Amino acid sequence: MRYIGIDIGGTKIAGGIVTGAGEILSRFERPTPIKDGGETILRTAISVAQSLLEDKSAAGEQIAGVGIGAGGQIDTVQGLVYSATDVIPGWKGIRIAEAFSIALGLPAAVDNDVNVLALGENRFGAARAFPNGTVVFLALGTGVGGAILTNGCVHHGAHWSGGELGHILLSMDADARKDTGGARGTLEAYCSGPGLVETYRELSGKSGGEITGHDVVKDAKARPDGPGARAISKTGEYLGFGLVTLANALDPDLFVVGGG
Repeated sequence: MRYIGIDIGGTKIAGGIVTGAGEILSRFERPTPIKDGGETILRTAISVAQSLLEDKSAAGEQIAGVGIGAGGQIDTVQGLVYSATDVIPGWKGIRIAEAFSIALGLPAAVDNDVNVLALGENRFGAARAFPNGTVVFLALGTGVGGAILTNGCVHHGAHWSGGELGHILLSMDADARKDTGGARGTLEAYCSGPGLVETYRELSGKSGGEITGHDVVKDAKARPDGPGARAISKTGEYLGFGLVTLANALDPDLFVVGGG
């Protein structure tokens, strides 16, 4: 049996036709029209799936359904965005699963993108050794996403925000950093890509100009004892603080760390 998988990200919308064994038969992607709002993003995501269906060699008539990973707190029962930040304007309330099902004539299901990542790692990847255990996932990128699996099932929480681990606190100081959503002292504020850059600025004294995570890594490779290397080490230390908190709270079998 074959399926369509769709990843709705802030930069691109990626899709593929996959088998039940995890083999990717074809891929297609388009840039995410992030500034055009939720409805346009949804239509673009559906168009990615439609383009995949046009690949008769990979699709044929064997597509059993569509699975979508999307940012925000996702109500998996109703298949909609329960809550979301202004990073994607007009995203809250979008009925993703229903729209895909109507447009494609296929069953569709949607969940938070990091929850989907966790399910993939549980079935095909780094967490295969603990199919019935408790596994904690962290995805480090522009933000810090998280997911918790117990016995192979996602912990969604009472309001579909279970596993938002980037929001745990590392600091309650009045001058602690703010994350992309404006919360102060969070794991995301210190362990995301922007957090790495901020640590580099603090250690290097560079307050101006545009600096990316790639710049920090480049500096670290060039100068093993320089501010880039020290920023990466310090970011790892911050991440360790977060993992200790999560270990004490959840006592998991395994942590899986990934992301951009």
